[in-house]
Amino acid sequence: MAKCKSCDKKGLFLKVSKVGLCKDCDPRVTEDITTHSNVIYEEMHVFERAVETPEKLEALDKILAAAKHLVAYEDKGLETCSPPAKLVLDEYTGFKNDLAKS
Repeated sequence: MAKCKSCDKKGLFLKVSKVGLCKDCDPRVTEDITTHSNVIYEEMHVFERAVETPEKLEALDKILAAAKHLVAYEDKGLETCSPPAKLVLDEYTGFKNDLAKS
């Protein structure tokens, strides 16, 4: 019996995509994952190039918000970004803590 990883619908006749999403959830979830993954990638570049602390902190806040959003999908067994959002969240939380100390 198939079961959607996002909405938890299940049934004998329910069809899910290769990633485990029903036809209602697949386009919405895929778009959401893509959007938040792109935010992470773009803001990583901003963070790496930033010189001023406020600019770095702003990029970190955007990265962490997007990663937190994606962790919910990872908890349901879906792939999000590379590296996984959980690792991004841990690593960039550390960067933010280091900036706060200085």
